[in-house]
Amino acid sequence: MDYRKLLHIPQKCANRLINHHLSWLGAAACLPLLGTATAFAVANGAEETLPPPILQQQVVERLALPEFRFVDSQTRYWRDESVKRGDTIARVLNRVGIRANEVRALLYGDNAQAKNLLKLKVGATLSVQTNDAGELFGLRFLQDDDNGEQNLVALEQRDGKWQASADPVATDSMETVRSLTIKRNAASELAAARVPADIRNQLAEVFSDQFELSSLKAGDSINLVYETMVYAGTPIASGNLLAVSIQRAGQLYQAFYFAHDSESGAFYDAAGKPVKKGFSRQPVAGARISSGFGLRKHPILRTLRMHSGIDYAASAGTPIVAPADGELVKAQRESGYGNVAMIRHNGRLTTLYAHMSAFGKGMKSGAKVKAGDIIGYVGSTGRSTGAHLHFEVRINDQPVDPATNALPTPGLSQTQLAQFGAKRVALSAKLNLLQSIPANVAMID
Repeated sequence: MDYRKLLHIPQKCANRLINHHLSWLGAAACLPLLGTATAFAVANGAEETLPPPILQQQVVERLALPEFRFVDSQTRYWRDESVKRGDTIARVLNRVGIRANEVRALLYGDNAQAKNLLKLKVGATLSVQTNDAGELFGLRFLQDDDNGEQNLVALEQRDGKWQASADPVATDSMETVRSLTIKRNAASELAAARVPADIRNQLAEVFSDQFELSSLKAGDSINLVYETMVYAGTPIASGNLLAVSIQRAGQLYQAFYFAHDSESGAFYDAAGKPVKKGFSRQPVAGARISSGFGLRKHPILRTLRMHSGIDYAASAGTPIVAPADGELVKAQRESGYGNVAMIRHNGRLTTLYAHMSAFGKGMKSGAKVKAGDIIGYVGSTGRSTGAHLHFEVRINDQPVDPATNALPTPGLSQTQLAQFGAKRVALSAKLNLLQSIPANVAMID
């Protein structure tokens, strides 16, 4: 036997093992096993060299916090707070952070102007100028007068006394939009969307010749654009309803406000046709509107006042007629309005006539009147600067603009139609944008 051949057998096996492609794969698979064995060996050896356990002890100690102080800013800013049921003025001022000594100085000092604060009613908004230290620098609020109008009271502290603000009385107008889809009740949902009461009443009247707002069903929608009057950066009242679109039972209704002049306007559809018919006549034939509805500077009091009607310029003794049938519910003398009459035309709409020189024949409370009946004569009784008729329209006892809610709506001339078309395009863009938003819009100011 050739033993030299036997010596070559291991070498050949080794070469085949090294050169075979599966050999290296097997070797790689064995590596984790070798590592585990090594770790186990190390671990077994480590058990013998562990140090003794460390004793732990819990220590509880109270540490004093470093003293922290707010840095009071002297920057003045305005805060608004509503008067709630059961409130006192002191409580309202405390809620906005006014210091107690500042409240006492305001309410119990020799401040005749500040006494008007005590007349604020539930729901009124008090605007307060203060700083982080709780100092009081200014106040603004709307106060009801004996005529049912609202007078803006603006107070500031000068030389240690509260006096009427020396700032110029001026307001800005900004557009506000609302959009909602009806779920159950249009009236309550408009209120929940913070649509002001006078705007809601205007809205209820715009399409009243075609349908009642209460007839809207679930799925119908309302989109609004209206004016908000802003004084010194604070919204204080709403102005005209500028545009409205209502989807009702799959049909679209639209109305756009167009101003005939600086004092009056009316609603028209997209084609420029009157939306609402209105009364059959004006209370003073041929007279012009000398002062429109809304905020104005009062000619006697020199304060910013919410004018709750319109004024007709006419000479003393000019007859005043009922613009529609109704019942006379008031014919008496009042301090601010002078000789005043009120007619109820239906369950929600009344008209008021003030500053008359005398009442018409037989015009007493409870009398029935027909359109065209003389109810009185133009005069200057009460708080008035000259002969004129103050005329109001109230819906659900809320004053609204007579020009848009009750008076006859005039047609538009060719020039006015062109002007109306430009305004309608701009307002339609806002309504279309609201319509495309798949959610209720509570406020975009």
